[in-house]
Amino acid sequence: MRKTSSSETAVRTRDPQRTKGQILEAALHEFANHGYDGAKVHQIAKQAGCNTRLIYHYFDNKERLYMAALRQIYSDIRTQEEALHLESLPAEEAFTRLIETTFDFFENNPAFLAITRSENLLGGRFIAQMPEIQKMSAPFLSKVSDVLSRGCTAGVFRPGIDPLQLYVSIVALSAHHINAGHTLSATFGTDLSCHEWRRERRTHVVETIIHAIRRSPPRA
Repeated sequence: MRKTSSSETAVRTRDPQRTKGQILEAALHEFANHGYDGAKVHQIAKQAGCNTRLIYHYFDNKERLYMAALRQIYSDIRTQEEALHLESLPAEEAFTRLIETTFDFFENNPAFLAITRSENLLGGRFIAQMPEIQKMSAPFLSKVSDVLSRGCTAGVFRPGIDPLQLYVSIVALSAHHINAGHTLSATFGTDLSCHEWRRERRTHVVETIIHAIRRSPPRA
């Protein structure tokens, strides 16, 4: 890759949002592939087509750049969830849409799973310093609780379902086949990455969750 000229750098600094976006995109790729400890700032600069001084200008250091990447991936999933407008949908449809959206998000955003795996290996060290992530997630969990309450009142869902337990189950069922795809594929001799298997998996996850929360019909 050719070196970035001083004139190009000057143009970039006049469009800081675009430049920061390019750096962040490159950082997401680098942190997803190598984790926090393995990621290199000079590689991020190379992928972004800028010099390392510009990265330090916008993000101060590697730690702040990594935290910006964490903030971005959580903002992305919360934005997609917000766009569902769960509060305006019938309760069962709301959860069906939420499950499908969560499944598809993980399917189409492998960087999210890779970076959160890395952060878990770090013991959640950085995300624990970011109260804004909890702040952006709390309203979503409240919406999940509201949908459960509406469904229970309508006689569609069984009572006593914990919203966080339910959401963690949705995440687990939607992500484990990706996180453990290589070992599961080798263990059972089935390619869990193929389109057909993933499509069947999506249907299975929706059916499993909806069946788990539905109120059982009264016995005759």
